[in-house]
Amino acid sequence: MRQAFADLATELDALLEPGETFTASLAAEDSDFLRLSGNRVRQAGQVTQARLHIDWIREDRHVEATLSLAGDPAIDRGRLRALVPQLRETLPLVPEDPYLPRVLEGTTSADLHPGALPEPAQVLEILAAAAEGLDLVGHWAAGRLYRGTVGSTGQAHWFETDRFHFDWSLHHACGPAVKGRHAGRHWSAEAFAARIHATREQLAILARPARTLRPGHFRAFLAPAALAEILGVILDNGFGLRAHRTRQTSLLHLADGTTRLHPQVTLSEHTAGAHAPRFTAQGLWLPPRVTLIDAGRFSTCLADARSGREYAVPVNAAQEWPQGLEMEPGALAQDDAALQVGEGLLISDLWYANRSDPGRCGITGMTRYACLWVENGQVQAPVEPMRFDVSLYHLLGAGLLGLTRERERLMDPGTYEQRSTRSACLPGILVCGFPLTF
Repeated sequence: MRQAFADLATELDALLEPGETFTASLAAEDSDFLRLSGNRVRQAGQVTQARLHIDWIREDRHVEATLSLAGDPAIDRGRLRALVPQLRETLPLVPEDPYLPRVLEGTTSADLHPGALPEPAQVLEILAAAAEGLDLVGHWAAGRLYRGTVGSTGQAHWFETDRFHFDWSLHHACGPAVKGRHAGRHWSAEAFAARIHATREQLAILARPARTLRPGHFRAFLAPAALAEILGVILDNGFGLRAHRTRQTSLLHLADGTTRLHPQVTLSEHTAGAHAPRFTAQGLWLPPRVTLIDAGRFSTCLADARSGREYAVPVNAAQEWPQGLEMEPGALAQDDAALQVGEGLLISDLWYANRSDPGRCGITGMTRYACLWVENGQVQAPVEPMRFDVSLYHLLGAGLLGLTRERERLMDPGTYEQRSTRSACLPGILVCGFPLTF
C-alpha cells in the first residue's frame, strides 16, 4: 500500500505545470467485519479500500477531488491523468482562499505499528463458549489502517497500525441489556473472555427487580465509557482555536479563566504511539502531545492548518477536535468502585448525552440498564432509566471526588465510509451531587 501511494505521488509530480503545487492524502484499510445476533453470525465480510484526496493549488486558488483507488496501478494512473486537467481547468473559476495552508518545508516520517490480530474464527470460538446460551448482539471489526500524505514541496508521511474492536450487548429475556466493548492492537484471548464474562455477571444483576429512584443528587461512579459519552459532547467545539476566537466554544468560561476544574483534571491530545497519525492532510508534522487542560486550568487550543494561517499561530493538530484524547489517572482502584460509592450509583455506560445549557457547559442525557444502585458498598439492583442534566464544571470540578488509577483505551468504533483512527484513554471518576430526574 505504501509503495502504491508513493508511485501515485510520482505520477502527480510528473503532471505538474509551472506555478502549480499539490498535496495528496490517502486513507485506506484492510478490514474483517462480523455482525452477530443471538450469538450467531448474521453477516460477515472483508473490505479492502483506499481513497486518494488531492488538493491542486496555484497561488491562492485550489480545487479538491477524491478518488476511490482500484488497486491496479495502470487504472489508477489513468484516472489521475484524466482528473488533473479537469482540476486545472477549474482553478481559474474558484475564488482566492486567503487562509489556504502553506507547507514551506517538506518533512518526512514513517510511523508503523503492527499488532497481533486474531482470525474471525478465533473470536467466534471464544464467543461460543463465553456467551453460550445468551442473546449476544455485536459488531466486530479488525484489520490494518493506513494513512498517508505527500506533497510537491517534499513532504511525505506514512502511518499504519493494526486495530480491532468488538462492541456487543447481552440481552436478558425480560428486556434489559448490558453493553460491553473490547479493543486494542494486541489480541489476548484471555482478556477477551474475561470481558465477556464480566458483562455476563452484570446481566445477572439486571435480572433483579429494577429500583425506581426519586429525583435527587447522588454519589456516583462513572466508568470510562460513561465519561467518554459525556466528554464526547464537547469535543467538536470545546478545544478548537477557531471556536475559541469566535467565542463559540462549549468551554468559554474555562478558557476565559472565570472558572476552573478540579486540580486532578489534566487532559491532553496524544497522537504518538499508534493512537493517530501525527501529520495533517497538508503534510505538516505535529507534536506528540498537546496539553489541553493542565491541573484544572485551560492550557492550549488545537489549531489546524487553516486556523494556523488565519490566526498566525503554530499548527498543532490535524483537526480542531481531539484524535487521541487522554486524561491523567488518579489514585482510586476501579475494583473498589462500589465501596467508594457506598450508597449511590454505579454507571458503566449511558444511553446518550447532548448539550443542554452552553453557558454552564450543561450536558443532559439518559441512564439506561447499565446504571446500578449501590448500598453499603454492594450492588443491589438496576435503576430504572432516568434523565440527568449536569454541568461539566461541576462534574469535573467541585463535584469530583477522585479518578481511578486504571484507564481504558476506548477505540472509536465508527465505520462510516471507513474505520476511524480516533481513540480516548480515560479513567473512571467518583463524583458527588450527580443529578437525576424523570
